[in-house]
Amino acid sequence: MELTDVVATALQLLVAVLNLVPGVVALRPHRAESLYGISIDGSELALAMRHRAVLLSMVGVLLGLSAFDVGWLRPALLLAFVSKLAFLALFLRTGPHGAPMRRVAIADVVALVLLGAVVALRLP
Repeated sequence: MELTDVVATALQLLVAVLNLVPGVVALRPHRAESLYGISIDGSELALAMRHRAVLLSMVGVLLGLSAFDVGWLRPALLLAFVSKLAFLALFLRTGPHGAPMRRVAIADVVALVLLGAVVALRLP
């Protein structure tokens, strides 16, 4: 395995972990307060946030899988880019936002940069 492959795999796994972290909300909805600075009071909001957590975790799983099976790389990158860009577009069009939500936006910008590096290293 070449150094570029090792670096690309490491970057991809890092972004996968970033997507898996919110998955804790699927099992423990009260954690949304520490992650996002919001309290989940109603059952409908809890359902929506738990569903969001599952979807983000699926992006993380696909990114992790595609780090070792490049046949999944393009769909995984596309899904991750769309997910990050959609959140950032919504973030920029709304607000003002508290510190926890700004941290999420910064994490997504960092993830986009890392994904860009993965594209540069792995795709022809």
